[in-house]
Amino acid sequence: MAISSHALHPNRKKVEKKPNLQILSKPKPWIRSFLRAMLLFFALGLFVRVGFSALVVSNQKNLDKTINQISDAQDENRALRFGIMDLESAPRIKEIALGSPERMIDKENEIYGLGMMKAENVKWIRPSNPSPQNKWQDVVVANPSSGGNE
Repeated sequence: MAISSHALHPNRKKVEKKPNLQILSKPKPWIRSFLRAMLLFFALGLFVRVGFSALVVSNQKNLDKTINQISDAQDENRALRFGIMDLESAPRIKEIALGSPERMIDKENEIYGLGMMKAENVKWIRPSNPSPQNKWQDVVVANPSSGGNE
């Protein structure tokens, strides 16, 4: 047997309005939604970080490769410059110029001497009179027997 609410409260008026009742949906906890969003942002941030790190590593690898190529090219350039300095040296040029045409000077490049002769005396010309420059006068400056060009 059930006890009615009128029996418990006898002083209550019979004309009572029914309370305005509604069926509510289950309340969604906002903390759970917030945590899901934060977890999603964390996962997305982690994914972006890993992708960015992979991009940095790839670009660093390309940069290192380029730096090594530049370094190798600089080493080769330096070696070629030393080779040019040897080829342009005064003793080598003099040796080729004064060497006989039958004698091979440079076996690697097959360069023979040019067979040039040393001059017995060197003459330098200077103007006889500074104003008319159409007349020149021969002057002996040095003899090869004196030991050098002066």
